[in-house]
This record gives sequence, C-alpha cells and structure tokens, in this order.
Amino acid sequence: IQAAHMCGFAQPDGKCALFINDVYGINSLGESLRSVLSGFGGKQLLLMIWHPSVAQLIDQFNLHRQPLVWPNLGPELAKYYVRKESDALFVEFQGSSDAASVTAQVNEALGAGTPLVCVNILPEQERDFVSLDIRVKTSS
Repeated sequence: IQAAHMCGFAQPDGKCALFINDVYGINSLGESLRSVLSGFGGKQLLLMIWHPSVAQLIDQFNLHRQPLVWPNLGPELAKYYVRKESDALFVEFQGSSDAASVTAQVNEALGAGTPLVCVNILPEQERDFVSLDIRVKTSS
C-alpha cells in the first residue's frame, strides 16, 4: 500500500516506474494506477510485473501475501484504468529470445508519451521455450 501512495507523488517529468512482483495486492495495484493515470497531465507509468519462481535466492523471502493466480491478473486489471486502447501498451517478456523486440516496443511507447506501459515478465518456466504440436504413436 505504501508503494501505491509513493507511486502517485508528482515527478518532475511526469514519469514514474513501478516494479512489482505478483504478490502485490490487487487493491494496491488499482490504487497506484488510479492515482497516476487519473486526470489530464501527460503522466506516464512504466509497470513491470515480475513473477518469483522460487528458483533464485531472492525468491525465497517469505511474502506477506499469497501470489496471484497464474496467469497474472495485473495486466488485465490495468486495462480498466486507461481511457482508450491506444493509451496503453501491454507486452509480455518471454526471455532472451524476444528481449530486443520488447525493449524496442517499450522505448517507442515511452517516447510517444503512452500513459501506461505494462511489461509482464513471465516466470522462468514460461520463458524461452518452443511449443510443439506433435502426434506420437506409442504402440501398434
């Protein structure tokens, strides 16, 4: 909740970034989005949602709230806080395979003054894989 209030403070250039994990409460995320995106002031918010996968040391910290369901509700919730579709960019970071593309899209949106740029960083088990649709016969 404290991050939600801090996120709404006026920044000199009207821009702020919110880097959250998926345990950030739905109410807190909504309050952050409302406080930054309400009104007419040319404000921008870069929202990055990180999903702990309990595979690294930082993931081991005891979290005060349970993780959200997967897939993450954050990007879906954020859609309700913009006025029109062109006021937001929603992109999923799927690993090193699309890092250049995601970076280019984010830079372009920030340069164009898009009010909300939301990057959903997929958990490790969902990144850098090739999906195959195969048919296998196991016995005759």
